[in-house]
Formats: sequence, C-alpha cells, structure tokens
Amino acid sequence: MAFISDDLYNDICMANDIVDYASSFMSLKKSGKSYMACCPFHNEKTPSFHIDRDKQLFHCFGCGASGNFVQFVMRMEGLDYRDAIRFLADRAGITIPENGIRQSTKLTQRKDAIYEMNKIAARFFFDTLMDPEKGRMGRKYFNERKLSRKTIIKFGLGYASDSYDALLKHLKSKGYNESQIVDAGLAVTRRNNTVDKFRNRVMFPIINVRGKVIGFGGRVLGSNTAPDGFKLAKYLNTPETPVFDKGSNLFALNLAKNSNASDLILCEGYMDVITVHQAGIDNVVATLGTAITDPQAKLMLRYGREILICYDMDEAGTKAALRAIDIISGAGGRSRVIRIKGAKDPDEFITKYGVAGFKKAIELAVPSTEFRLSLIKGKYDLNDTDGKIRFVDEAAQILSTIDNPVEVEAYIKKTASDTGISEQSVFGKYTELRSKNRRRSSIRTREAFKRREVSKINREKLPEERVTDTVIEAEKRLLSIMSQSKRLCLKANRIMKPEEYSNKVYAALARRMAEYAERGEQPDASVILNEFSGVPEDENTAAAVFFNTEVYANTDKTLFDLIYTIKQNKLDAMINASEDPGEIAELIDEKNHLTKERLDWNRDEKETDGDAL
Repeated sequence: MAFISDDLYNDICMANDIVDYASSFMSLKKSGKSYMACCPFHNEKTPSFHIDRDKQLFHCFGCGASGNFVQFVMRMEGLDYRDAIRFLADRAGITIPENGIRQSTKLTQRKDAIYEMNKIAARFFFDTLMDPEKGRMGRKYFNERKLSRKTIIKFGLGYASDSYDALLKHLKSKGYNESQIVDAGLAVTRRNNTVDKFRNRVMFPIINVRGKVIGFGGRVLGSNTAPDGFKLAKYLNTPETPVFDKGSNLFALNLAKNSNASDLILCEGYMDVITVHQAGIDNVVATLGTAITDPQAKLMLRYGREILICYDMDEAGTKAALRAIDIISGAGGRSRVIRIKGAKDPDEFITKYGVAGFKKAIELAVPSTEFRLSLIKGKYDLNDTDGKIRFVDEAAQILSTIDNPVEVEAYIKKTASDTGISEQSVFGKYTELRSKNRRRSSIRTREAFKRREVSKINREKLPEERVTDTVIEAEKRLLSIMSQSKRLCLKANRIMKPEEYSNKVYAALARRMAEYAERGEQPDASVILNEFSGVPEDENTAAAVFFNTEVYANTDKTLFDLIYTIKQNKLDAMINASEDPGEIAELIDEKNHLTKERLDWNRDEKETDGDAL
C-alpha cells in the first residue's frame, strides 16, 4: 500500500498527534498510558475505545475496530489511503514530492547509513569507556558523578578518546568512507584533513522515540583549552544531519515515554536527567543544549499531561523557565515549576536532600502563573502605593494572556488580597489589557461522521487443520511479545516459522517482525499496519496484536508456553480429524516430542536480553 517511503511516512505521523486529532471530535479520558472514549464505530455507553499515543494506534475492545493513525483518518474522514496520507501531510505543513509521490531513494539510503553509523559509533564509544586503559578518564568522570554501571549501560554512555581518528578508522573498517562519516556529523574536515568530531569527551547518545541513535552530545574532560590556545566548547552536539535536528528532539524521551507517570519533568542538561533517572524517577527529559522550542513542547505534550520545569534557579535558569512556560502554553499545554532551593541543580539537590527531598519538591511544584506572579511580586514593595500599582499592572498583563476564566478569577482574587486593591479594580485592568492583547484562537468544528459497521474478523483456516479460538488467541499474544523485543522475536522465529501461523495476517506480521529484528530494529507498528490498509478485517486483526496490554513476569517462559500451546492444539486438531491409525500414531509421537522440546526450551533458553546497547 505504501506510495511514500517509511521515513517520510514516519515524519508525517510524528508531526501529527493521534490524540490531538481524536480530541477534536470525541471526549477522551486518560487511563494509564492509553486514552479512552466511547467508540465512534458502534453505539456504546461504557467506553471501550482506546488510543495508544506512543504507538499511534487505536483499538476498540467492543467491536474490534483497530488500526494505525492513517487508518483511523481513513475511517473517520471517508478517505482512501493516499488521501489520508495527504490529509495528515497538509495538517502538518509537510509537502509530499510530486515526482511519483515517493521520497528520494537516495535520501532514504543516506538516512539509513547515518542511523547505522550512529549505532556503530555508540557501541564504539561504550566499548572505549569500558576498556581498562582507554576508558580510564571517562570512567573517572562518571565515578565522580556517582553513576552506577547499571545507569551507564541504561543510557549507553561512552567515551571518545583523545585521538584524532579512532572512530574514523573504526567506521572505515566497517565499509564507510570519509564523506559519509562527515555527513553523519561524526567527523569534520579541517585543512584538508578529516578528523573525529568528538575527542576526549564523555559521550551521551541521543535516541529518538523509535529507539534509533540520531546523534550525540559530548562533554569535554579536563581543560577546555586546546594546545594551540583554541577554546573548546564544554558541551558539543552532533551538527544538523538528515536524521538529527536538535530543536525537534529530546534527550531520554525514549525512556521517559515508558514511565507510568502522567507528567514529564523537563531539565536543562544530560547529567540532570541521568541523575534523576538513577534516583528512580524516570519521567525526565532535557532539551539538547538549546532553549526549548515549539516542536519540543508539542513532542513532550504527547507523553505528558503537564510539564514540570526543573531548571536552575539562578537568573539564567529563571529566564529559561519563563521562556519554557510561554512555549509550552503556546503549544496548548500546562506547566508547573519545581523550585530547587539550596542547590544549583537536581544532581546537587538529590545529593543533599535525597530522593525523598526531590519527590517532595515535585509535589510542591508551583503552577506556572503563580511562579510568574511571584517573580513580579519580588520586584516591588507592596507596602508602597506605587509598588502596588506597578505590581497590579504587570500581574494583569500576565493574566490577560490566560484563556482559562477560572484560573484568571482565582489569581485576580489573590492579587487583590496581596495588594489590598479591590477585585473590581484588578479585573478592570485585566479586561482593559485583555481587549488589547487577546489572542484569537480558531475553534475547529466538524460535521457529523458517518459510522461504518465493522465486520467480524475473518479467520482463514489452514486446509489441513481446524483452528480453535485458543490457537488464534495464543498466536496473537505471541506476536505481541515479539513486537516488543528484538531478541524474543528472533528466538520465536527459530522455533515457529511465519508459514506456521493460522492466517495470512499473522503470517505476514511474523515475517515483517523478523525482518526488523534481523536488522537490529524494533518493529514499527504504524509502518507495518499500512500493509493491511483498505481491508478493515485485516486492519483490525493486525492492529489488535500491537494493542495487547498484557505484562508478563517472565516473557521467555511465556513465549515458549504460547508456542507449545499453539503447536499442541494444532496437533490435537489433526489427531481428531484423522481416521488413519498410522497417521494418528505418528502425530501422538510428535506431540510427545513437543512436550520434551518444551522442557528443553525452558531449561536451555536463558539468554541475556540483547536489546540494550
């Protein structure tokens, strides 16, 4: 079904938000990591329709309607696949090339090469850090920052040695040329010599929400003055490349998006994020060495109901917090400010007051409006008449930018109480400024949508056996586990081949997941589901696999148990269907052998999960 590249498709979907789209015509309520509502495809009083914001999927546990973002738009807007893609592209302001409507193959290949070089570089920096001699300086820095080995592995931290061409030589040995390595931002050319971009720096891989290494941040060790007197940047990021835009990505969002917390904490630096994660608080991200941008705010609001700003409380940090408040508000979000008192940053605060102290600071985070008003209040003497007037003027200016009338009323009352000036007078100043500065926001309306009945899932039966509901359910759960782990996907495919699945949809899913796993990538549900667009029954069957929310205490054991259940049930069906005594005896022998195999799987397959860097 694809008529554009996977990269362009992902860019279009990432620039949109399925929850934002759905919220414009249905009432959504957050429930854990999902959003719930009454299904738009069948009549119901109790909500059974779920949206997964992270995977950009929808699923109704009532009628079975299911699919990805594009398929949701197709159903709701009555569009075919291509027009649904164009609809989302227009919505995001992205132009689809006209020459065959396919993204340049060269650009796709260029991006793939950069992703692979970044992956190799991340492993190289990590291995250098762990090398007893080469990584000594890097380990010393992380030890001083009290990072555990577990944390270093979790973030894939590394070290770039003080060598001009260590990484360059390594990447060349993997078949890449100097031009490609420079294109990836991993090397630079100076005075006709190509050298490593990062030298004598501890390295922080930047990983996107799809689990791909898109770039690096590096902190210089020791003096930041080079032998020739040239001042080195303390922190250095990968330059802009076809896969890396520092204004559109966030550090550690790949980890924070899996947090059970409903809010995100925004810090200033990589080490702030890592220290807070190590303390057991995992809903923390940071910008990439620059002030927060609108795309970053929108990206955070996909995964957090509210953004908690945790910046240094010095003058620069306060200004940055105020800017962040404005950007987040402009993106349609709410924010609060965590006040770090008695320490310069979260790292020092946790060292002084412990995790409990930091959690308390989170609980006491002040709403952004209260934070802004408190800063103004500190500028004026409210015992002085002129001070009161100036404070009310500035407070009213802030309130005039707020659209929530309840919030405005609450702070008008508080301002009046703080100054002794009547609420009527404060409200009068507010309305005067509001009329001048009012930001007119357009209200989106939609026509009523035609509802389509969703057909029941068509289960294609293999000709030689009767497929039971038990087998179908086990295959679905098995594929769901495979979709979440490259290691388990490869393991399952060694035991049960795609052609062994009971229907063409599950067979196709197993085959595509294996392709991703063999490339060392997580299966991209949204991209895979495009292959089933246009056939609602297949869309529903495939999407339900990715929407399975079950959590297993031991995924390896569950994997083997499911495969055993599938194979055993199929053998039972074949035994019951056969009238040949010889064939029945062979099938029984095969069943006994399967039982022995199951014991071998559970005993021998105790490998370490290879998903980490």
